[in-house]
Amino acid sequence: MVRGLYSAAAGMMAQQVRVDVIANNLANVDTPGYKRDMVSFRTFPEMLISRLGRAPKRNIGSLTTGSIVDEITTSYRLGPLRDTGSPLDLALLGNANAFFVVRTPEGELCCTRQGSFTLDGNRRLVTTSGCAVLGLSGGQLVEIYLPGGDLQVNGSGLLTGAINNQGEVVERLALVEIPAGQALQKIGNSLYRGEIVVGDTPDCEVRQGYLEGSNVEPLTEMVSMMAAMRLYEANQRVIQATDSTLGKAIEVGQV
Repeated sequence: MVRGLYSAAAGMMAQQVRVDVIANNLANVDTPGYKRDMVSFRTFPEMLISRLGRAPKRNIGSLTTGSIVDEITTSYRLGPLRDTGSPLDLALLGNANAFFVVRTPEGELCCTRQGSFTLDGNRRLVTTSGCAVLGLSGGQLVEIYLPGGDLQVNGSGLLTGAINNQGEVVERLALVEIPAGQALQKIGNSLYRGEIVVGDTPDCEVRQGYLEGSNVEPLTEMVSMMAAMRLYEANQRVIQATDSTLGKAIEVGQV
C-alpha cells in the first residue's frame, strides 16, 4: 500500500515537469526562432510479484513502481516565415539544422535560429540579448559592423556593406550546421550551446526581411496541458485514497 503512495507521487512529479515544459512552450509561442521542448518518460525497473504463504510459491505478475522523466528533447522542425520588411531580420530556410553563429558578452560561441538582429551603439550587429552576430573575413570569425547604410544579404549569406573592427570587408555570415544527432543545450535567449565548428556553408537559403516564427502549435500544447493536468489529478486522488485506507487500517489495528 505504501508502494502505491510512492508510485503516485512519482507520477505527480513527472507530470509537473511536463506541465512546466508545456507552459514554457506556450510562453514562447511568439518568440522568433523558438523550438518547442518535449518530455519523454521511463518507468522504474519492474518487479516480479509472487504469492507467498503455506501454498507453493506462485508468480502472479509484474509490478512497476512508477515513472520518471527520462529526458527533455527539442524539436528543430522549421517554424513559419513572417515578412517584417526589416533589413536586419534574417531567416534560414530549407535546413532545420542550420544556425547563425554568435558570441556572448562572456566570449562563448553559441548558435541561434533567432534572426531578429539590431545594431548597438557602435553599429555592431547584435542579437536582441546583446550577443555579437559573427561573419567570416579571410576565413576567420569576426564581428560585423555597418558603418553606414543598410545591410545587404543574398540567399547564400554573402554580405554587402559589412566590415570588421579592423575595417576589413566581411564576406559572409557565419553559419553552422549541427548534425541531427549532436546534442545542443538551451541556455536562454534563444541561444544554444554545443560543439560549434564553422566549416562549409550549410545547404540553406538566407532570407532577408523575414523572421522564422516559433514551431509551437498552441492548440497541440493546450491539449497536452489538459492531459498532463488530468494525469496529475488522477495521481493525486490515488494518494488521497491510499492515505484514507491507511488511516482506516490504523484505526482497526487499535481496536
